[in-house]
Amino acid sequence: MSTSQELYDETKNRLDNNIQRLQLLKKEIKDLQDQANQLTQPILEDQGALKALAKLDGIKTAEAVESK
Repeated sequence: MSTSQELYDETKNRLDNNIQRLQLLKKEIKDLQDQANQLTQPILEDQGALKALAKLDGIKTAEAVESK
């Protein structure tokens, strides 16, 4: 049977580990959001270019160009 001190230490260790993991996950999420945000402008520019190019004679489009 575990002593009160052992239970305290185990719980404290688990808490510390969970806090550390949460901080790492938040950093990873922020980094991924930053990467996603950096793609927004090039995507908008490419969509606009494709839309303009699709209006030229002789251009066959594979699918409709949409802006979300």
